[in-house]
Amino acid sequence: MQIRLENRTGKRSGRFVVYEYGTDLFGYVYVDKFLGREKGKMVSTWVMQDVGSLVRLLDHEIYKRETENYENVTLAV
Repeated sequence: MQIRLENRTGKRSGRFVVYEYGTDLFGYVYVDKFLGREKGKMVSTWVMQDVGSLVRLLDHEIYKRETENYENVTLAV
């Protein structure tokens, strides 16, 4: 799964942040963070033991980006 946030204001217009998350073969939860303008570069990766940690991490990360005028552009399928 992934969450994509994009900035559409001022000098940072066109920048995006993507959080990809899921579980690996051993049951651990992982989150990969990509930043970029046209193509992304992985800047962080986290491995956690439970889903609660995933929710807290994403809540904090998305809050930080929303204060920088990033908007959720993830398409619901």
